Amino acid sequence: MIYLVSNTPYDDNDIVWLNLCKIKFFNFNVNLNKFDVIIVTSKNSINALKFNSIALTDILVFAIGKATALVCKEFGFTQIYEAKNSHGDEFGAEILEKLYGKKVLFIKAKETVSNLDIYFSQNGIDITVVDGYENLILNPNDIKKPEPNSTIIFTSPMNVRAFIQNFGWDKSYQAVAIGKATAAALSNYCDNVIVSNTQNLKSCIELAKNISLSS
Repeated sequence: MIYLVSNTPYDDNDIVWLNLCKIKFFNFNVNLNKFDVIIVTSKNSINALKFNSIALTDILVFAIGKATALVCKEFGFTQIYEAKNSHGDEFGAEILEKLYGKKVLFIKAKETVSNLDIYFSQNGIDITVVDGYENLILNPNDIKKPEPNSTIIFTSPMNVRAFIQNFGWDKSYQAVAIGKATAAALSNYCDNVIVSNTQNLKSCIELAKNISLSS
């Protein structure tokens, strides 16, 4: 059996979705016209703009991953730089040179792993940081622990934490991680974490299915 631990469901009858987290958006007010660049590392950064009814202006957006870039486009941004690297630290190094001399807005989660804001500040970037949302762990009573020998897909370090808090870990599980930070969060529980080459749900699910077929 394949389980998906994610805030986002996936339409596939072969996948069991475990919804163990929820997003809480914060109230804030920013004028995008005061910035040259906005950094977006999750679709929830855009959802935070929507939640606060922030007026759209056409500034340059640095987006991590195709899925995030697509959400930026759907919101109305037209100048979108889609990063070649979808891992936080590598993403920061990739775009650093492009940020010098610009006023930068970074809308992020309250709790992050990569600390991109600190990295940019330490490298002399004029950056304004807004905590736009946070990920909260749920403790649902109606979700059963995955059966032994299941393949489990994790889409964020927070979802790893939520799973462990709710179910613990069975050594027979095979873990698939969407990225390096998620894999690192699993390292204390699983010796053989397989990281998806592409950081999106579809790639993770295809990988998990191939693992299940070969096991």
